[in-house]
This record gives sequence, C-alpha cells and structure tokens, in this order.
Amino acid sequence: MAKNLFSFLFFAIFMFSAFSQSNVNPAENSISAQELLARLDKELDYGKSLIKGSYILIKRNGQSESWNVNRFYNGEDALFLFDRKGRGLEAKLLTREEGENIFYYNALSSKIFKKTEEEKYESMFGSGFFYVDLSGYSYQANYNPVINGDLEISGESYYRVTLKPILPLFYKKLVLLARKKDLKPYRIDFHDKDGILFKTLNLKYGSVKVKDQTGKIEEQSKVQRWEMLDLTTGSISVWEIQEIDRSVTPDSSLFQVDNLSR
Repeated sequence: MAKNLFSFLFFAIFMFSAFSQSNVNPAENSISAQELLARLDKELDYGKSLIKGSYILIKRNGQSESWNVNRFYNGEDALFLFDRKGRGLEAKLLTREEGENIFYYNALSSKIFKKTEEEKYESMFGSGFFYVDLSGYSYQANYNPVINGDLEISGESYYRVTLKPILPLFYKKLVLLARKKDLKPYRIDFHDKDGILFKTLNLKYGSVKVKDQTGKIEEQSKVQRWEMLDLTTGSISVWEIQEIDRSVTPDSSLFQVDNLSR
C-alpha cells in the first residue's frame, strides 16, 4: 500500500514538473536579467588603456561648453583629465576601487574634494552626469535586476530590465533597455528617490580607433557616445570617445590622491 502510494506521488510530481516546463516560453528562459546586466558592464568596460575624447554640455538655451578628455584606467582605478581649449587643465576626476572612492580636483582653486556617499550623486560641471555615473562602478555589484517585459521602439524589440540599488542613496531605480537581437544595452532611464524619471542615458555605438599593446591600430565597434538627457534642466551632456590606446600602461602613482595636485 505504502509502496503504491509512493509510486503514485512520484508519478504525480514528475507529470506536474513536465507539464510546468512544457508551458514555459523558451524565449523567456533564453536570457536572464543577470546576463543582461553583465553585458552592460562588458560594453562599458574599455579595458586597461588611455581613452581620448571630448565632453560636451549643451544647455537648453543652446549655449554649450566643451572639454578635451583623457581617461587613464588600470582595471580598478580611473583618472579623468578635463582641459579646455586655450585654458589648459581645469579639473581631474579620480575614482578608486571601481568607484568606491571618488576625488575631484579643481585646478583653478588647487583644491581636492573627496566625494562622500551622497556627494557622489552631485552633477559634474552642472551636466546630467553625476560623479558616480563616470566612476566605472559595476552595475552587477550594485543593482538587483529583474526583467519586466518587452518594449517596441521603431520596429525594434527590447528587454526592459528594472535595476534596484542594493544600497539606495539617490537613485530609486534604473530601467535598462537591451536590444533582443544582439543583447546590447542601448538606454538607461534614471529615477530619483521619489521614483520620478529625471534623466536618460542613450548609448550610441560606432567605429572607434583601438591601438593594441603592439601599437597596431584597427577600427572596432564600441559604445562611442554616452548621451545624457537631463529632463529637469533640458540639457544634453555627451562623452564622446575618439580613440582607445591599450599600449599605454598607466603607472600606479597616477592614481594616488596625493599626486592629484601635481
């Protein structure tokens, strides 16, 4: 009797499991939220290198400001150098341990400011980019992702992934759009602590010159433009990447706080 009951229960569980699996849409299981988040980190990681580019702030009234940017990266730490044409070096931004510590050096006043947890969410140059947005921090390490359906834009289908911060400080949530056909991230919507959408980052892909360790140069498809639309001010901020030089090996002293003012 007990043996027959056990056999019946085993058969029932097996059939329920088989029925459940047969009713799952295979497409929904083909990719996980964590995989999409890993893809975002991968696309925004340019490797150990020197990146040359520009940083442009276009205000609602049409006026604009621009800086030349050099970004040195050693795998965990990054140093941005911002200079204006005809004016020279204006600022440095140092991020340590994947954005765990952030320091801003104002070359005009020769002062160094360490950004605390809340201060990391201050605007850089009055643009839509906060210090934390440029810190190179890992989205995988700082957010819990959940796929919340699909979104159709101009005939393209995107995964819609909600990212909840593990330690909420200012952003209540982010919403990532990753294109289904290639899994590439294309947009991140930022919601403030009240849950209101207040800025959007569009990632534009293009051909970038990449120099390898031997000095060989080739064109590669990369995230070439980071375009941040600030809905509160109407400004557009653009970090455009022109060249990636992996033959440059930044010395560790470059990322020392004491050397920022030198």
